[in-house]
Amino acid sequence: MISLRLMEDTMENYTAMHNWFLEPELQEWVWCDEKGEPPVPLERIIEKYGARVKNPIDAFPYFILRDGEAIGFIQYYIQDKTTIGLDMWIGVLKERNNGYGTEALKQMVQLIHQKYPYVKEVFINPDPENKRAIKCYQKAGFKHCGEMMDDGDLSLLLKICFDS
Repeated sequence: MISLRLMEDTMENYTAMHNWFLEPELQEWVWCDEKGEPPVPLERIIEKYGARVKNPIDAFPYFILRDGEAIGFIQYYIQDKTTIGLDMWIGVLKERNNGYGTEALKQMVQLIHQKYPYVKEVFINPDPENKRAIKCYQKAGFKHCGEMMDDGDLSLLLKICFDS
């Protein structure tokens, strides 16, 4: 069973993320380190995500759990009053291609819609070459809405829009 829980300020959580970032396929598609220090040091993970965990203001990190074990990461961030963005990945290689990312996305979109009823859309912006991620997002209900620039790189724009 897939569930979500807020990321915690524990060495266990930071170490799990660090281990995921060591995985080559994940490094290809996911932030590793803005300072260009591959592999990303544990201290940078604590620095970046620790602030979000301890004082969530506009980014809210969660772990994706399968039967209570952390297998991935999903976070939402407030883009503006009516728009929320998402980032996610399945960090454990053997847990990919099982539909867990799709289920986690569906749960997160539901959580967002309940918590922020005024939000009109949720978006995610994968690299156009990340076919596995795009397929997952589309299975979760995201629709292709164009392209955008993200930190100087081209990415696709996929959205779920709410009627009310």
